[in-house]
Amino acid sequence: MLQRSSHEKFMRKAIETAETASKKGHHPFAVVVVNGTGKIIWRDHNKVKTTMDPTAHAEINSIRKLSKKLKTLNLKGLTFYSTTEPCPVCFTAMNNSQISAVYFGASAHPTQFLPLSAKKLAKYAKKYPIKVVGGILEKECLEQRERLWRR
Repeated sequence: MLQRSSHEKFMRKAIETAETASKKGHHPFAVVVVNGTGKIIWRDHNKVKTTMDPTAHAEINSIRKLSKKLKTLNLKGLTFYSTTEPCPVCFTAMNNSQISAVYFGASAHPTQFLPLSAKKLAKYAKKYPIKVVGGILEKECLEQRERLWRR
C-alpha cells in the first residue's frame, strides 16, 4: 500500500500535466496513470478543443491509449491520479476498464453538467469495484483549476 507522500508525488505530476494542458489551450484537467509497481506509465490531459470531441477528457484519452498500447480492455491493477474528480462518463469508462483505483485532488464543481460524485457512483460498481479517494493535494488542485480555467 502506498504512503500518502507517494499519492502526493503522483498528484504533483498530474498538476504539472494540467499546466501543460492549459498552455496548449485546454482546460486544466490531467491524469497520471500508475501501474502496480508504482511506476508512471501514462500521462494525459483534456484535449476536447483540439480534437473537437466532448469526450476527450484526460481519463478517457488515457484509457483509449493504454488499451491499445497494452492490447487489452482490462486495465486492472492500474491507478489513476486525476487533478479533479472524474465526471460520470469518465468514471463509467474507468469502471468498465476495471481500473483498480482513482485518486483525485479537487472535487468536481457542484454546478457541473451531471453533478454525480465519483464516490457515490463507486457504490454501484459491484461487478468491478473501484477504489475512489479524494482530497489528494486538494487545495493545490483547486487553486490551479480556478487560476487556469479562464485562460
